[in-house]
Amino acid sequence: MEWTVGSLVKRAAEILRERGSKTPRLDAELLLVHSLGLKSRVELYTNFDRPLSEDEVERYRKLIVRRAKGEPVAYITGNREFFGFEFSVDRGVLIPRPETEFLVEVVFEFLRNKEGLTVVDVGTGSGCIVLTLCKLTGERHKFFGIDISKKALEISEKNREKLGCSKVEFLKGDLLSPIDFSVDVVVSNPPYVSVNDPKLEREVLKFEPAGALFGGRTGLEVIERLVEQSSEKLKRGGLLALEVGIGQSDKVSNLLRSSGFEDIKTYRDLSGIERVVTGVKE
Repeated sequence: MEWTVGSLVKRAAEILRERGSKTPRLDAELLLVHSLGLKSRVELYTNFDRPLSEDEVERYRKLIVRRAKGEPVAYITGNREFFGFEFSVDRGVLIPRPETEFLVEVVFEFLRNKEGLTVVDVGTGSGCIVLTLCKLTGERHKFFGIDISKKALEISEKNREKLGCSKVEFLKGDLLSPIDFSVDVVVSNPPYVSVNDPKLEREVLKFEPAGALFGGRTGLEVIERLVEQSSEKLKRGGLLALEVGIGQSDKVSNLLRSSGFEDIKTYRDLSGIERVVTGVKE
């Protein structure tokens, strides 16, 4: 049988749907774009009737097999778009998610009319938060990204080169331990999933780094430590901004309040979930 771009995408989407993918058509298209070395899905659609060689079909088949086994598309292609920028990712870092873009928006609003602040992204992973903030603010501030994982820092440094953000410095360490000076902003998408969470998707559990996901038995153990350290490192009037899990905003707000933060706010994402908690150091 001779496969065309269109017929192969259709068949691959059917297979992925049968295997439980929530976005089978999109997955099939993104993987074929990657496999054929195209620039975008638009280019895919303009070539729907193009016949494919046996080598092209076989190369694509291998990618579909990986996706059918649950491997995330971002790890297969090695890339993920975040806030309009393309980031390199692999299994050493958490895949950037749309809800984290909301955290970036909140911090950007704090930074946009200021200059010369020191901003620290804790648990930087791919660097998507700190590098995006750097790009959005035109490098008007000093940025640091911290991660305990050497592998994560290799990826974040690769993305720094990719995006041309020379003002971002990456440091290895646990939470704020590498920082021995006062800062103006601490932002983090910390590990906040409980190790007992029964709702965690199979592919997330199997493929994404546990250290970037799990926040202990309650899901708040890392956040508790980070809030305490942030209260010591932040200057008066400094901002702490955290992404939190579903149902955690009240507990995190109370943590901030008991650690000397004021003007505590929660922000709902586009799904109506209280996703970001912020506080200002007294």
